[in-house]
Amino acid sequence: MDRSTRRKGSDLQDGAGSSHTTRRPIYRIYEIHAAIRSGNYPNCSKLASQLGVQRKTIQRDITFMRDELRLPVQYEDTLHGYFYDQDISDFPVFQTTAEELAGLFLARTALESVRGTPLADVMQEVFSRLTRGMLGKIQFGWSDLEEAFSRKAAQPRPRDITLFGQIADSILNQLVTTFYYRKLGAETAEPRRVQPLHLGEVDGGWYLIAQDLERGALRTFALPRMTRFKVTAKRFERPLDFSGSDHLKQSFGIWNVAGDHSRQLVCVELKNYAAQLAQERRWHPTQEIFPLNAKGNRIEIRFEVGRLEEVLRWVLSFGSQAKALGPPELVKMVRSEIKAMSSH
Repeated sequence: MDRSTRRKGSDLQDGAGSSHTTRRPIYRIYEIHAAIRSGNYPNCSKLASQLGVQRKTIQRDITFMRDELRLPVQYEDTLHGYFYDQDISDFPVFQTTAEELAGLFLARTALESVRGTPLADVMQEVFSRLTRGMLGKIQFGWSDLEEAFSRKAAQPRPRDITLFGQIADSILNQLVTTFYYRKLGAETAEPRRVQPLHLGEVDGGWYLIAQDLERGALRTFALPRMTRFKVTAKRFERPLDFSGSDHLKQSFGIWNVAGDHSRQLVCVELKNYAAQLAQERRWHPTQEIFPLNAKGNRIEIRFEVGRLEEVLRWVLSFGSQAKALGPPELVKMVRSEIKAMSSH
């Protein structure tokens, strides 16, 4: 199906009152505006035929243009068509800033993870509310941005979306939760009883940060490895000194130091394409880059983290283009891993 056919079908759905979010009111209103400005006195029937929608859809659009956009639209009974009774040389209501478009794109991509789940309809309405006050009060549909932007990310399973909602509810209501959790490499799942504090997304995966009541320490749990989740009626007081975002800043990925807030300074030399990537991306809030030559194709990158396991995987991902300089524990971990890989 080509673009014009899809667009016509979308508008017909809109005119019929379809619940699908394929409406393109901006496209139609631009066309209606241009037709009225031409001085040919278009009416609803002609516009509906031209745009491939129903007559009542055009009527709604013109009412919106007159009442909400304050455009001087009038109907001429003799000529049976619409005209502007004032000069309209520009359409500033549709102008927007780069910052607004960026904000709209970020809001859109933040909702992408719920596509295809029962939560999608709810989040689409949230998106509509967010965008209602933008771009001259013209609402973008869910599909309008798909032709301009995309984002490739890991897709959560429907079960994880339901679990996400349950966890978020328990965090907001400060209710103790129980579940079974299977750690990486473990053969069986273990029961956990926690005070849920924060949900964080790292590298496309969602994680719960919670106070483990049996272990007396903060722990991090990946949603896909949680089963038999239950919310109890027991309330707890959220620690005043806890910040989920600050907690995540101590880690390179998701793993953090259990029981304390100590950090280690990581120093890694990168060259060629790895050095270029390091100057284009920010992997950690404390990241600093120091050029090692004039060309900039050799750099040293430094940042502070609590644990090194995820840093090890990151260093290895660059192969020969990376060299761990410190701390000594990281250097040892890299050498041991390379030796183990070569022994297979």
